[in-house]
Amino acid sequence: MGTANQVHHSDTFVFAMSKSPVRFGVAMVLMRWIAILLLAFPAIGLAETEPEFYLCSPYVEKSTVGEQTDLGWPVYVNLTEFGTTNLEAFTEANTGKMIRILVGSREFSKATIWVPIPSGNLRGTFSSQEVATDWQRILTGKLPAAPCGARN
Repeated sequence: MGTANQVHHSDTFVFAMSKSPVRFGVAMVLMRWIAILLLAFPAIGLAETEPEFYLCSPYVEKSTVGEQTDLGWPVYVNLTEFGTTNLEAFTEANTGKMIRILVGSREFSKATIWVPIPSGNLRGTFSSQEVATDWQRILTGKLPAAPCGARN
């Protein structure tokens, strides 16, 4: 073994531990926490973005606010024929995945697609009548021209 002034590759680890045990202990604690976080939340290591479908003027025919349910206040959206065709293709391509329905940068709905949606009817559920009415106004107003349709 070398002296403190002559550290060889084989005793570098031992020398580093004896020189700064506090630094080594902190590093071990950090490594344990990282391992715990990755085991507890595996999605952190495998983060995938959800496919997104944007509602825009050519896609939305009308929207209405429904009666309050146990889940909240529903907003129903009927798509145009063009919007329906694009939504069906999008949901067919993303069956089994969590998707997001957006208007601009705002999320209207998020759901797992179990079967394609051929009807062109969407529903978002909101916590209050005020929020649902705001969404209904947004959807019947001038929607952004872009983005429009599927984005992965």
